[in-house]
Amino acid sequence: MRIKNSLTSLPLLPLAAAVLMTLPARAQQPEPEPEPGTEVQKVVVSGLRAAEHATVQTKKATRQIVDAVSQDDIGQLPDFNIVEAARRIPGLSVVGGGDATKNRDIYQRATIRGLDSRYNLVTVDGVPIASADQTYRGARLEMLPAGLVSQIQAIKTVTAEYDPHALGGQVNLVSRSAFARDQDRFFVANAFAGRNSSAGKFLSDKKNSGRADATGAAIFGDRRQFGIVVSGELQRLPSSAFSELPGDTAGAGWTYYTASGARTPFGNLSATGQQAPVRNQDYAFDNLRERPSLNTKLEYRFGARSHVSAFAGHYADKDTETRYETLTSPGAPVGPTATGGRFALGDVQQGFTYQPVKRRTNLFTVDGLFEAGADADIGVTASSSKATYREYRQMIKYTTNPRAGTTTAQYLPALAYSYTLAGGAPRLAFDNPQTATNPASYKGLYWRDINRDLDNNVDFVRADYKHNFKPGDRGFGFNLGVNLTKTRQAWDVRYQELVPRDAAAQQAIGSLANVLIPSSFPTYETPQAGYLLPDRQRAAQLTNTYASSFIATNQLANNFGDDYRDTEKVKAAYAQGIYQSERWMLLAGAREDRTDVKVDGYQAPTAAGSTAYTPSSRNGDYRFLLPSVLVTYQLSADMRLKGGVSKTIGRPDFAQYAARRTFAVGTDGSLTVNQGNPALAPREAWNYDVAYEWYLPRGGVVSAAAFYKDIRNEIFTTSAVGPATDYQGRTYSQVTIAQPLNSAKAGLRGIELQYVADRFMFLPRELRGLGFSTNITWLKGFFNQPMSGASIANGGPATRRSSGLIHQPDFIANATLSYAAGPLDVRLSYNRIGKALESVDQDTSERDLVAMARNQVDVQASYQFSRSLRAVVQGQNLTRAPFVVRQGANRELLNNYFPVGRTVFVGLTYEADL
Repeated sequence: MRIKNSLTSLPLLPLAAAVLMTLPARAQQPEPEPEPGTEVQKVVVSGLRAAEHATVQTKKATRQIVDAVSQDDIGQLPDFNIVEAARRIPGLSVVGGGDATKNRDIYQRATIRGLDSRYNLVTVDGVPIASADQTYRGARLEMLPAGLVSQIQAIKTVTAEYDPHALGGQVNLVSRSAFARDQDRFFVANAFAGRNSSAGKFLSDKKNSGRADATGAAIFGDRRQFGIVVSGELQRLPSSAFSELPGDTAGAGWTYYTASGARTPFGNLSATGQQAPVRNQDYAFDNLRERPSLNTKLEYRFGARSHVSAFAGHYADKDTETRYETLTSPGAPVGPTATGGRFALGDVQQGFTYQPVKRRTNLFTVDGLFEAGADADIGVTASSSKATYREYRQMIKYTTNPRAGTTTAQYLPALAYSYTLAGGAPRLAFDNPQTATNPASYKGLYWRDINRDLDNNVDFVRADYKHNFKPGDRGFGFNLGVNLTKTRQAWDVRYQELVPRDAAAQQAIGSLANVLIPSSFPTYETPQAGYLLPDRQRAAQLTNTYASSFIATNQLANNFGDDYRDTEKVKAAYAQGIYQSERWMLLAGAREDRTDVKVDGYQAPTAAGSTAYTPSSRNGDYRFLLPSVLVTYQLSADMRLKGGVSKTIGRPDFAQYAARRTFAVGTDGSLTVNQGNPALAPREAWNYDVAYEWYLPRGGVVSAAAFYKDIRNEIFTTSAVGPATDYQGRTYSQVTIAQPLNSAKAGLRGIELQYVADRFMFLPRELRGLGFSTNITWLKGFFNQPMSGASIANGGPATRRSSGLIHQPDFIANATLSYAAGPLDVRLSYNRIGKALESVDQDTSERDLVAMARNQVDVQASYQFSRSLRAVVQGQNLTRAPFVVRQGANRELLNNYFPVGRTVFVGLTYEADL
């Protein structure tokens, strides 16, 4: 069933309601008494304010330094999805896609306290979840449904019972429970229709967005011992975007020129000292995201503290995208200056990439807690998750002067052009615009079909024994536990490339004019030319119609060099001791963590004339003893201090374990070997934390936290002189080996401030519904970047200190103003994520990429028509803030500009006790 049809029929809603109504009614039993020492606080809140109250209560109830964002009482997050909502948590920022060749209009992952998301752990109810991403551990938050969670937690002090892969912390999604509400049976449904202001602006006429979710829960049994929750969600989100990339993702889109006209990254070797654009790209995107998901949770409670639950989740993401491209690149420069320049030769390419992606993630977890006496508990958890990633790329490119039988594009004097700089972005003017605008000038360059498949499986088991360890206990206690995690990741690439056989074949296949779409759209960088759009189906059919005119290029390296299969086994045991009194809590522990890695891949051919890639296998292991101490002192009933010291790690990505091994022979007779490193050790961090928390009447809080992270074994890719190596029957004495290594030191410090006021009772009665919350985070990080041999030879230092960690913003701010009066509930939110490094260059800091600060304003309002029915309006990115990446000595040059539309949803929510 297609998503767009499901949004209107919503078959899950009557089905879930019917199932829940058939369950036995509540057996009237007295509520259990609270445990001794447990503080009972009844505060009646509703609507959007219910989420803030639950968030504050979570912070108050946890031992660790934890911040969170919660669902409201009708099952809505304050944003459209999990990763958007995570922005509201103090110290968290979010990042978009790292691939500039794909749509970047949404946030995808969370960064905790300035540590890139690859250094943080994503869990559901404390268990790891498989990743549908080659280069990141843990699930992409944006593909997980909001209906999954009751709360998003950011755990910032990771003690011994937690997986230590959390240099920044752990993002834990708490699934919904049937026992979380007072009702025995309830049903909540939300249905929204909306539009992104950018949708339908390109080729597709798909404009309307839709979201719908439904959750039903019931408690049943003669002792109310059983619970069930069923939650389903559907999304359909079309969008369009026109972006520009005068610099490519590696930062090489701008460069200097020597006196002889050769490119160089070093200004002191340049004849002019001015950087010039050498890769001028315009992209136009049509995108449709479709996401169905389903969660089910069964619970059985058979004692005051004993329970068993089983959770199953299925999450699907289909991202269908077509990207059109206009690319202009130059030959020889003619006097580039600070404001512009000219190139005597040029090349223009037009083409598209059809790149649909399907992601699937399945999770199954069984969790049990069993009383082993008045003061003891035994916990057992087992989970298995599987994620798959299936990407197909169909790429067809036309250019003005291709060399037949190759993928080489040649420059033409007829495409000479000048350029001027406006805000660091180039604007091109051709000497002969008719050559660039005439589709008959373009011949076929290549036809590519690429499949990329990822399979990731994570199996997890945890068991622990706790004695006198509950929050309300007093005196000494302890916690003993073991963890086992097995992760398998397989990556497979299938690559086929066809090119016209010769000049006669180019003529037979025909020019771009034969497959041109009549629609016209302007570009940013080449306003004279604009997009010339090949029809995807007609262009693809040419390889069948003129099959004899095409030849296949050699793609053995792409088909084998990237393939790998990693198996990682983590065995851990931990012990914790605790002391709790009326004022003090001291928690100390240690974790023994051992990891074994096996990497299976392919060895590139080295014998003369050999083309066979042979299977290879490598092994690695590492072991750590990871201590942690956490102390809490209760200053008063509403004030406390927390402090902690812990050691954590950040395991290498699976792609770093198994990066392909390739060989390249230079024109000077040297040999460069690029290889992975299965012996990579994790990053290590000593973490120091202190926090002050003051809980205000009526659910507010004032808090401040400071932290410092001393990071060692930072992973970076380096080049070094290697031993004499045999390759293709020849022995090379000048050998350079490039691989990821552990060496660099890094550090990070920061301050977090938070203020939440539920309401202001000193105001006049009609204004007492006002509420305000804000949090501010300052971050300062660095790592020591080893520099390239070319940089050192040019007089540069062996290492330089970066201006921050990758994806670490310098400043994060959130502010929310809310108003509740009777049936009306309104929230206006502001989020700022400061500038952050995207990549650091080994040659020169002028080619570092920096994501510029982004400010986003959102609004949400609801009106309660009746006890069960509420109308909701949501607006996101009201000011249409774009994503912008810059480079240059003073970030004066544009690297990537990606506009983002304004999104508005209008909908209804229905809530009923069944």
